Amino acid sequence: MDVAIMGSCRLGTLCWRGLPAALLFLVGGLPAVAQAPNGSGQQQFLENQIRPLIAPEFESPPTEDQLLINHGAVLRSLTTWFEDHGNSLPFPQSSRALHIAEMRPWASLSYGAVHRGYIRGQLGYLTFNDGDQFGPFGREQDGQGPYVDLGYYEFDIDAAVKESGIGDADDWAADFSIGRQYLYLGRGITFGLTTEAVSLDWAYGNWAGLVFGSQSINRNVQFNGNPNSVAHQLDLRRFYGGQVEYQGWDRQELYSYVLGQFDNSLSTSNAPVTYDSTYWGIGTTGEMLFGDPGQEWGVPNLRHHTEFIVQHGTNHHSFGSGSTPSVTDISAWAIDTGLDYFWTVPGRPRVGVKYARASGDNTRIGGPQPNGGTNLPTTSDETFVGFGYMNTGASFAPQFSNLEFVNLSAAIRPFDDPDSPAWQNFEIGTSSYWYWRSDADASISDARANLQGDDYLGFEWDLFANWRLSSDLFLLINYGVFFPHEGSFSTFGDNDRSRQFFTVNLNWLL
Repeated sequence: MDVAIMGSCRLGTLCWRGLPAALLFLVGGLPAVAQAPNGSGQQQFLENQIRPLIAPEFESPPTEDQLLINHGAVLRSLTTWFEDHGNSLPFPQSSRALHIAEMRPWASLSYGAVHRGYIRGQLGYLTFNDGDQFGPFGREQDGQGPYVDLGYYEFDIDAAVKESGIGDADDWAADFSIGRQYLYLGRGITFGLTTEAVSLDWAYGNWAGLVFGSQSINRNVQFNGNPNSVAHQLDLRRFYGGQVEYQGWDRQELYSYVLGQFDNSLSTSNAPVTYDSTYWGIGTTGEMLFGDPGQEWGVPNLRHHTEFIVQHGTNHHSFGSGSTPSVTDISAWAIDTGLDYFWTVPGRPRVGVKYARASGDNTRIGGPQPNGGTNLPTTSDETFVGFGYMNTGASFAPQFSNLEFVNLSAAIRPFDDPDSPAWQNFEIGTSSYWYWRSDADASISDARANLQGDDYLGFEWDLFANWRLSSDLFLLINYGVFFPHEGSFSTFGDNDRSRQFFTVNLNWLL
């Protein structure tokens, strides 16, 4: 057996062939790929921003009996500043700044065309500006990790069939994977998480699909030494799902999926809450151009997407040890639709418009997190709660629940010069959001929007810059400012003042 070892990113797993397309949607038109209660909206925004850049890829060895080992790392320097005059934490402060230095070493293994393995770690160091830590006992410096970010084994079924001579596998393909992996359904609104999973993805003719069973990770998230009361709601949940895609239409793709979620999360009190839910989704993506080459009709360079989700299930809430649980049926829905237009001229300008809505319920007491509230007796729970991610802005970043918003975006590459590759990959853009509550009397994820009766929440304006300085160095800059609507946010404690969020994110791919 021969062994080949490669350490270059250009030759290894993370070769970034799809980077221009990935950068194109990073902020202004970011598709939902992976808002679950696993951190603040800003944390999820930053994580999902780099996710398409560091997605694993595999290369087969040049000969069938050869072992190919690739390795590398992602180094990340992230500086963040945020201003929030109405911060309701125990130690309020109008603005804070912090820096995160992070390393994600990875290694991949391929044996022939059949066996593949991948592992990626994560280790970080967080530093607050002097006095910006949370409270007198908060740490100015803190470590993050080490964690196993991803780690799984993949078996190529069709390649194994070909090698064994069992049959012909020219018109189908299938891969079996087991381990810690990132999976998503549809646009990732309903489900988009890193879990301990067993999965099978397949393709046959114009059809493709995915089936999986998984359990979310018990991360034991802490904040200043105490359990995070929101993040624990995601731990140890079980997910079973599947998706079917049809790609036989001209420049169109239709998909449908189903997901079952069963609550096995860790309880922190004697009043357990269990939230079990089932989701059905259907969607389509593609171009507004139809017909054979040379005979097309429609609008060139205009892409569309639409996804509609229906949620059912039960919400059990016990108000104390030994009490009779209150059982509430869940009946909720959500929709996400949008258009993106691209010009094929120097500068490659693009514009986009998007509308999204997730149902809410004014009979729900508490927040829209899975275990964050309960409903009044004899009522149904119409609050949509997903386990994925929806880009709802950089500064406000509310959970996609009891939320309706319109988003307009635009971007351009001002130095699109083919003779200057570095400047050619520099893009700037802007994005604007208008937010409403789906139910004017129901809660959203920001508890400070506590004035009922007014559905309008406010306006946000974001700016961003994406710059690929070299083949392995990427700079991502984001700024967002949110202007709350006084009719929805209490003026007590300056909750109705503007909020700002600014990040400089430098990523070096080794």
